[in-house]
Amino acid sequence: MKVGTSQIDITPKPGVELSGFAARTQPSIGVLDPLFAKAVFLANVSERLLWIHCDLVGLDREIVLEFREWARQQLGLANTQVVLSATHTHSGPCTIHLQECGRYDPAYVELLQGRLRAAAESAIGQTEDCEVVTTEGHLDLAVDRRQQASKHTDPRVAAVGFRRSNGAFKVVVVNYPMHPVALGSSNRQISADMPGQAAIRLSRQLPGNPAVLITNGACGNLNPPSENVLFPQIELWGGQIAEAVAARLIQAPPTPRAMLRVAARVFSLPLDVLDEAGIAASARKALLDKKPLAEWGDKYRRAVEQWRSALIAATHAGRAADHWDAELFAFRLGDVILVGANAEVFSEFTDWLRDGTTQRIYVVGYANGDMGYLPTQAAYAEGGYEVEVAHLFYGGFRPKAGGLELLAREAKALLQQIAR
Repeated sequence: MKVGTSQIDITPKPGVELSGFAARTQPSIGVLDPLFAKAVFLANVSERLLWIHCDLVGLDREIVLEFREWARQQLGLANTQVVLSATHTHSGPCTIHLQECGRYDPAYVELLQGRLRAAAESAIGQTEDCEVVTTEGHLDLAVDRRQQASKHTDPRVAAVGFRRSNGAFKVVVVNYPMHPVALGSSNRQISADMPGQAAIRLSRQLPGNPAVLITNGACGNLNPPSENVLFPQIELWGGQIAEAVAARLIQAPPTPRAMLRVAARVFSLPLDVLDEAGIAASARKALLDKKPLAEWGDKYRRAVEQWRSALIAATHAGRAADHWDAELFAFRLGDVILVGANAEVFSEFTDWLRDGTTQRIYVVGYANGDMGYLPTQAAYAEGGYEVEVAHLFYGGFRPKAGGLELLAREAKALLQQIAR
């Protein structure tokens, strides 16, 4: 298989606002470690794939669409051959719209688009033949932060390596589901959090010092063991992710049939739409919720009011969204299938896709955008932040209960296209 790779620094200057926490004091005041965009270009006789993975909280859908249009015009790639994903670090600039969690930064986004294009051209311009190796490790690090009856974790750490004939690795993709929030809301310095340290550690342990993409899985309910920790703890946890697969990758034999198959689909995922009276009632109820009021105070009150006023105005104008454009992509590399989703999906989603098959399936979250949380139906019955509060910060109606289950059915249909 032909493989090209590149990585480019996307670290903003201190002073930008950081995304992910309403409780954070803005703006940023320094840099703990750099952020990168890492590109992988794969090609065989019949298929091509450009995948760029970024140390960011997420990517607004418009960023994805603009980049894809450029890739179509300049690189001749179809939309289904271009994937942009994010680690979901909560210590990076604001590249998605979240109320009271840092201001979206158009100037940085413009800079980012230029860096993404440079990374793509560099990766495509220096391909070479590589063999594919795959492995799976185990790590009991992430915890279900909800601690409800439906709690669930996924300890699998997947790795796909692209190795030269001399044994040196060119690039490695790792997948582990866990929110990169360990530095917490008290942190005001730019950082890639645990994924950044895992990438550094694994690159150092492998022959060839490859570029390493640490991708996030179905982690909507999964956190590290604690937050607001010091940087040495980030280094330790990142090292554990790396160690879960490092030795296994070195020893892994090449995949005999390293085929590349790619498929994608976009479909409408229905939202829990309210009329004007329902919006107002929901806002009043939200302002009686003592937990977010205690945690975020006036920021929470402002987020609720912004949500209420924006949705009422959109309803009056007839432009309130009643669905999300859910996008799924899947690509197969030998015996491994990666399924991407543009949402924060709960961890059970991956188990549903694995049910009834022997194929090794992993989920890449925050891929081609970030719509918001998709909890299980059981989580809807239990309530909590992801069900009752998060959509207020995302600024729209929440998904209808059963949305994650619908996504799973659509994903299984997509998997059938590349399983043959």
